[in-house]
Amino acid sequence: MFLKNCFIIFFFVIFSCYDSSAQQAIYDIAKNYYRSNPFENEFSKFLNHLMNDPTLADKIIYKKTDSTLFFLKGVYASHSPFFFKADKTEIILAEYEEADKDSSQFIHTVFVYQLISHAASGEEGIKNVKEEFEKLCRHYKKRFDENNYRELKAGEKQAGEIRNYSSNYPGFFPLTIAWATSKEHDDNIFALTIRFMVFENRAYLPITTDGF
Repeated sequence: MFLKNCFIIFFFVIFSCYDSSAQQAIYDIAKNYYRSNPFENEFSKFLNHLMNDPTLADKIIYKKTDSTLFFLKGVYASHSPFFFKADKTEIILAEYEEADKDSSQFIHTVFVYQLISHAASGEEGIKNVKEEFEKLCRHYKKRFDENNYRELKAGEKQAGEIRNYSSNYPGFFPLTIAWATSKEHDDNIFALTIRFMVFENRAYLPITTDGF
């Protein structure tokens, strides 16, 4: 019981810090772009809303068991959350395990929650997803302590861009913004990804204040 209480105290020191700019950015993204918001209610209610969303078709769901982690994928019939008109928008919620990078090697689970919007084919679609990428990157650049950038290449040509955003919780990227195009430019995608953890049936972001 003592160890459990110590863990709970430690958890809330890490996860219940002041509502930082980075935290608020993630809350805003979840509210403004996702039909099901993991931070709005208890996590079980969020899952129920997502799995039973009547606008979500072609669902693939693997529930968590002793040997497997949770996975959901589906296609929205009408949800087009970005400035361009999407041909289709996919949603993915996937759970994975990650070990702390310190000497404790404590294993915790992280949820990846991703929206993938498919724009029109050809140059128009590339223009749309690149503009959305640049707009969101400009908007959120100052909300996070750090970010790293990677360019995707197909030979000598640019085929996409990825930018990961982090705050002062080492090795954790709560936000990723990306775009990519296929070789023939017939599939142009824009992807928005948030990451979070779950404790006591609530979604949390491991973003701490300076000094913790």
